[in-house]
Amino acid sequence: MDIQDIKKRFGFIIKSHRIGELNIRIAQIDRVDRMVREIYPDALIKHGDAPVWMITWPAAFALAEYILLNHNAAGLRILELGCGTAAPGIALEKAGAYVISTDYDHLTLSMARYNAQINKCNSIEIRYLDWYNPDIEDRFDLVVGSDIVYFEKSFKPLLSVIKKYVKPEGKVLLSDPGRPQMKTFLKMCVKSGFTCSETRQMLYLPDSTASIRITSLLHKTRLV
Repeated sequence: MDIQDIKKRFGFIIKSHRIGELNIRIAQIDRVDRMVREIYPDALIKHGDAPVWMITWPAAFALAEYILLNHNAAGLRILELGCGTAAPGIALEKAGAYVISTDYDHLTLSMARYNAQINKCNSIEIRYLDWYNPDIEDRFDLVVGSDIVYFEKSFKPLLSVIKKYVKPEGKVLLSDPGRPQMKTFLKMCVKSGFTCSETRQMLYLPDSTASIRITSLLHKTRLV
């Protein structure tokens, strides 16, 4: 199924989001329930939850805002994990970073590529990445992910991917709405040699306001 098939069958909604002088436009699925029933009928039985890539969650916009308002992204090499609609990756690319946005669902990647196209992104790379068998041969200044820490069975491969891809002097930034599972994951990160710190990013959307947790991971050796 290509992106035009997805658009025809389930419809798109385009959301705009401004961060400073930067304005990004992100397409997401309109008829989400119908898509889950038709494309992922066994998701709840096999995985305990439906795929969540069809819309852009507040944690994605908040992560993009936090990075762009607190870091100079220009020239950084950034890996986005579990990209979904790729809102953070697109915003970072528009700010001058070299970005690889990744996911494991090929329909997700089609949507991410579509969003990169409508934002006229010239250098962002959209790639398949399986956390259980990661095959990207690179390391990054920044590894980011929005709302990707919730299935405990994925914590071990996620941590392995983070360790594999963040440079020793690099940083990991994760955003979430305050999921309790994050506490378990961060204990694993600390045991694996990272320090953790948290802050909040207020997000103001046309129809809601959210306080999103931003977690920063650094190698302990950076602090020596």
